[in-house]
Amino acid sequence: MKNLVTLLLVGLLTAACSTTENKQTAQTSTGKSDAGWVNLFNGENFDGWTIRGGGASYEIQDGAIIGINGPEHNTFLSTWDLYADFELEFDVKLNDPMNSGVQIRSKARWEEVDDNTIERVYGPQVEIEQSPGESGYVYGERAGGWMTPKDQLIRHERFNNDDWNRYRILANGPRIQTWINGVQVSDITDEKIYENHSEGFIGLQVHRKDVDPGTLSVAWKNIRIRELNTDGKQWQSLFNGKDLNDWTIKVTGYDVGENPENIFRVENGLLKTSYDGFDAFDKQFGHIFYNGTFSSYRFRMEYRFYGEQLEGGPGWALRNSGIMAHGQTPESMTKDQDFPDSIEMQILGGDPPAKRTTGNLCTPGTHVVFDGKLREQHCTSSTSKTYPWDEWVQIEVHVNGPGEIIHYINGNEVLRYIEPQLNDGTILSEGTISIQAESHGAEFRNIEILEL
Repeated sequence: MKNLVTLLLVGLLTAACSTTENKQTAQTSTGKSDAGWVNLFNGENFDGWTIRGGGASYEIQDGAIIGINGPEHNTFLSTWDLYADFELEFDVKLNDPMNSGVQIRSKARWEEVDDNTIERVYGPQVEIEQSPGESGYVYGERAGGWMTPKDQLIRHERFNNDDWNRYRILANGPRIQTWINGVQVSDITDEKIYENHSEGFIGLQVHRKDVDPGTLSVAWKNIRIRELNTDGKQWQSLFNGKDLNDWTIKVTGYDVGENPENIFRVENGLLKTSYDGFDAFDKQFGHIFYNGTFSSYRFRMEYRFYGEQLEGGPGWALRNSGIMAHGQTPESMTKDQDFPDSIEMQILGGDPPAKRTTGNLCTPGTHVVFDGKLREQHCTSSTSKTYPWDEWVQIEVHVNGPGEIIHYINGNEVLRYIEPQLNDGTILSEGTISIQAESHGAEFRNIEILEL
């Protein structure tokens, strides 16, 4: 079954289209644009989604997502992106006796079960089941059970069996409201669960059933979301897919602005690093800086590695890159300086079954406080799983000035720490953002920032 899940993940993560295409303004039935609405599913592939949990499978048929029951525990197709306050709408249909739900503001963790390490999803879930039932009520998946009070868990028939049903979910602070086919079925406020679930991913559940795999299904379509309480702040693209305008290059041994042998380039709408112009590696460590400095923000992008490492590249640099935050400017680096003083979110390409985490922390010229203590060692591993090196993976980092920094991989939190600082103890509250080249080719897309 591990092989089956791996194959499913490969199929999802290698989809060719950019998630930017997924994030177009949703259209109403009249063809007019609804400001703020964004489609979560493009009807063609699973870009921006990942499978978590058990052995269920997901397919695309006629523009809808079909979840098909499998063995093992509950399975979830979840977004890479995280959402806090929002309005979510979708159509759903399931066959009897299938059970399902949609996770909101949810997270995942790794647990040991029967000598196997499995991914468990936890957080609020809006119930989906046949009538008469409890559809639309809110359940804490591995988070305490029903959030809807017992005296409000009244079975009803608002869910149309064997037909499409329109769900609307409004999550605003600790209050969660739900509607089915235009009728409100739940309105709860849960301050306690909100403390740990103020934001998270959206997940489409296939519930485990003790029946033959492949006999039950649930379908979703017209999935769209509108974020709330953003104070006008929106994700902004840092890369136009055409050129390297607004970026500055610094390569070890070269002056600022030089791009020897076109290490950094744009091909097919992707930002790429390549060493195909060199015969051997001779410390041509490179960084491409987005112009300007940043303090409190969220940064995300997708990456994958390709080809072979340049001959002579260090072993640790195999399928190795990174995002440098709170960094010095390229102009302040010396000509022969390998890395900017910065906080690095290290990204690595794995080769399963060998274990190699990604989203790690490295600290060139810097330290952080980790688990309450000053962390002086150069690199700290994250809790991520291993991702095949040639598959697209999303990394997101939340940087809060001189305070906390959190790493996410495909929507999973994998590392957090506080108080970024130079080796001399100077606290870092802002700096540059750069992307790294270290002797192995990599590709990057959907490079975005949300300034806070």
